[in-house]
Amino acid sequence: KTTAALAQRPETVRRRTVRPSAVAGFVLVHLAALGVIAVGFSWPGVALCLASYYVRMFAITAGFHRYFSHRTYRLARGPQFLLAFLGQTAAQKGVLWWASNHRHHHKYSDRPEDIHSPLQGGLWWSHMGWILSRDYVETDLSRVPDLAKYPELRWLDRHQYVPTAIYAVALALAFGPVGLFYGYFLS
Repeated sequence: KTTAALAQRPETVRRRTVRPSAVAGFVLVHLAALGVIAVGFSWPGVALCLASYYVRMFAITAGFHRYFSHRTYRLARGPQFLLAFLGQTAAQKGVLWWASNHRHHHKYSDRPEDIHSPLQGGLWWSHMGWILSRDYVETDLSRVPDLAKYPELRWLDRHQYVPTAIYAVALALAFGPVGLFYGYFLS
């Protein structure tokens, strides 16, 4: 079935299937974290891992969640772009996709239309499955018209893996294998 045909079906009867390419990418990134074994133990690596984790989770929590989804505070375009870019280093898809789906989640919390409710699809589906699903690949810009008006955010959303790739390369260039495996993959 096409994505358009699936979109017309009620949420409750959708098949809960995942994209093999998305699963492969997810598994490979997590297996790459085992590279820390080859690199060996490193206290600077541990510090870099923790710092990288907290910076990226700040960007998801304060950025994708509080700013882009809930519009809790205001930013100028430059800081807005930087926060979106930094959030996308966490590889949780594009900023507009994330905000669009989170707004949808709050609008339909725990009802059949909620695409990632644990009550509707179970814990695994609510946490990971729906992100890997072939049903939720496209960004619904109609849910985020206030953000979709910014061409730089639309560009980031279309090129969702560019920021995370740049981040990985920057860590590798700055810190070598410790940066890549501790700072990027393990974090």
